[in-house]
This record gives sequence, structure tokens and C-alpha cells, in this order.
Amino acid sequence: MLPSNRQYAVVLTAVRLYAGLFWLAYGIEKFTHPAHFMPPTGLMATYLAQAVAHTAGPYHDFLVGFVLPHERIFAELVRSGEVLVGCALVLGIFTRFAGGVGIVLGLNYLASKGGMSSLADWTGIDGIAIVLSALCLLLPLGRPLGIDALLYALRPRRGATTTAGATAAPPIEAEFVEEPPLEEPSAPRD
Repeated sequence: MLPSNRQYAVVLTAVRLYAGLFWLAYGIEKFTHPAHFMPPTGLMATYLAQAVAHTAGPYHDFLVGFVLPHERIFAELVRSGEVLVGCALVLGIFTRFAGGVGIVLGLNYLASKGGMSSLADWTGIDGIAIVLSALCLLLPLGRPLGIDALLYALRPRRGATTTAGATAAPPIEAEFVEEPPLEEPSAPRD
């Protein structure tokens, strides 16, 4: 017996809320204790120094040439991104976009540790962040008990009149046309 829609909704909502609380737990701490996170003496400076030491190639060049000179801006982007992703997922608004941003954040954290090459590196907290965010991107987690359900309900449907007064294209429907039967074969003869 398959689970009901209500059971699926409860599971999807629980996954979305867990992912949102996960991101909020890490992001809010960076706002409540800014001295522990913000440069020049916080964890962001230490994190960047370790990232520069553990990476190579284009990502290393990006960190050295762009992120380090603007580390305060990137620190703000990191903590704001984590909190905004968490809030969006808890509220169930723009969940797919928030999931995509969460994937980018998680991949960035993983790459900065030099952990993109081994499957063992994906089993830590960054791997969990990526998987949770991917679920939010791939599944309609904002529709059950989320604001995305309201946005989905308010969007114009095909054939409905839009707010500008224009009518959207009607849906294509199949049509059956009767033809008389053939009296003789239509294939060429030898």
C-alpha cells in the first residue's frame, strides 16, 4: 500500500524544515558572535588561510586574487547566505532557489578544504549540506505547508486571462479525424 498524499506532505515538510534549521543553526551563530567569525581575527580569516593552503589551480587563484582582498565582503555573503537559505527553507518560499544556493555554498566549503577528489571527504557536514540542499532543489518541498504553495496557486494557468488582460495559449488537444478505408493496398507493386 502506498503512502497517502498527506503522509508525503509530512515527510517533505520535515525534510525542508530540517534543512532550513540546519542552515540557520550555522548562519545565526555567525551573526550573534561576529567577533568569532568576521575578519581579521575571526574564523573566516583562519578558514581562508587553510583554504589557500589546501587548494590548487583555478580555485586557489580565485581565493588568492579575489576572495582574500575582499574577505570582509565574502564573510558577509557567507553568513547572510546561510541565514537567507535557512529562512527560505523554513518558510517554504523559493525553496528550489534556496536549495541551489545551498548546494553552491556546500560545494564551496568542500572545495575550500580540498575535498572534491575523494568520496570520503563528502561524508562530513559539507556533504550533508549538499545533499539536504539538493533535495530542496529537486523535490517540491515548498508546496506542502509552505509559501511556495500559495505562489503556485496564484500563478496564471494556460488558457486563463492574465493580469494584463491577455489570454494565454490554450492547451493543445488531440483530435481524431475519420478517413474512409483503403480499397486496395497503397504500397508500390513489384
